[in-house]
Amino acid sequence: MSIINRFLLLILSLTGLAVAGVVVAAATQVLPENVWLKQVHYFLPRPETLGVAAVMFLISLKLLLAVFKRTPKEKYSSKGEYVIDAGPKGEVRVALEAIRSLADRMAREVHGVRDARVKIKARNKAEGEASLSMDMDLTVGREADVSQVAATLTERLQSHLARTMGLTDVPINVVVSEVSDLQPEKKHRVV
Repeated sequence: MSIINRFLLLILSLTGLAVAGVVVAAATQVLPENVWLKQVHYFLPRPETLGVAAVMFLISLKLLLAVFKRTPKEKYSSKGEYVIDAGPKGEVRVALEAIRSLADRMAREVHGVRDARVKIKARNKAEGEASLSMDMDLTVGREADVSQVAATLTERLQSHLARTMGLTDVPINVVVSEVSDLQPEKKHRVV
């Protein structure tokens, strides 16, 4: 929901709460009948009342149309499998988690990388043109040349994906989010 729609919804909600409060007060006789009837007879013929009602109607109509508006979403997934090869005898699929894990391990092997977070985006042919891309968020040490780390990592990953899975031209977006002196955490496996 856009910020404009959120603001309009706020105005409409506050107005609805105020009107509901007045109706409850009138129904429970907290607000005497002669008081609210005088106010209704005073406000109804005024042009400002018509203007406010028209604005509230337009806001309500805009929000109602926003509910039914469909925005086309990209059919990318970060879960599931990616079809590497499809032929008349069957398909070869690789779990996206396996590709993500491989990229994560390879990133941590590059000199200067302290930590890596990898996100895979994939779309198979059934959902349109097949595509696969990786976003890598790295923490590197101060001694590392960031451009060299990114180039080395991208080259190694692309050559490994081409050699083992036959995937060529996989876009790899590298973002260095932090430069740190901390040593990488050693992940202990529980057996």
